[in-house]
Amino acid sequence: MNKTGFIVHGRRSIVNRFNKQFDRFGKLLEGEYNVVLTSESGHAKALARELANDSYTHVVGVGGDGTLHEVTNGVMLSDNTNCIVGLLPFGTANDYAKSIGSKNELIDLINKINKGETKRVNLGRVSLASGKVEYFINIADLGLGVDVVQRVDRSGKLLGSSLTFSKAIIQSFLTYKNQYISVKADNWTWEGKINSFIVASGKYFGSGMCIAPDANFYADEFSIVIIGDVTLRDYIRYLGQIKRGKRIDHPAVQYKRAGVLTIDSKFGIEADGEFIGLEPTTIKLT
Repeated sequence: MNKTGFIVHGRRSIVNRFNKQFDRFGKLLEGEYNVVLTSESGHAKALARELANDSYTHVVGVGGDGTLHEVTNGVMLSDNTNCIVGLLPFGTANDYAKSIGSKNELIDLINKINKGETKRVNLGRVSLASGKVEYFINIADLGLGVDVVQRVDRSGKLLGSSLTFSKAIIQSFLTYKNQYISVKADNWTWEGKINSFIVASGKYFGSGMCIAPDANFYADEFSIVIIGDVTLRDYIRYLGQIKRGKRIDHPAVQYKRAGVLTIDSKFGIEADGEFIGLEPTTIKLT
């Protein structure tokens, strides 16, 4: 019998939206269920671990990419890694949902749970030199994106997700200095100054920017996008192509593939919009 846990981001607008749909469709869900709300950063991760360890068959994150990231990591830390992770994309950016085609209707999710419909997708594993391990479901990157994520976290998203990220990117470009990294992949190496080094399972990040048009959640390798020593002028020039999901034709931009990467840098790394750490890193497809 199914046992489904809904972990709902505590923002009032998300809670109200979920309650409205659950009042209408919740009775159609087969098996047991439980609904819990998050109250702070990291809470969804702890709740997901607890539910998975309590033999829940499904744990659903109700929110955005950050909520899904926490739920995924909570389940992976549990003793029940066969627990199925789901998403009801009620967040602001919903980049993962854009990439995989998730609908934001509870009735669609309930139908899939009742029918046992699932999809097995790739998961990225980030291992820091200190021993810390974090999983990501969409995109991890080094460079400018780390500064952007930290700016967004400090400012919030009162301007809306798209405008907030665009403002943060411009502000970061004005102060950010491209730095040197060294990368060793399965069958290639790369070193030099970068603006961004992107390891992607999904196509979208930064609130709808299609940065990795070749990415595929079901592929046997990550899609790698290396954006070298570029400027703010370059970014503005190619922004339209990025939003349309077109490859950038620029001598400082390269597209590669890899299943395992070891990265030596002084950059921080972020994954799914969450800051992970500052240390040398190994990233592996799982």
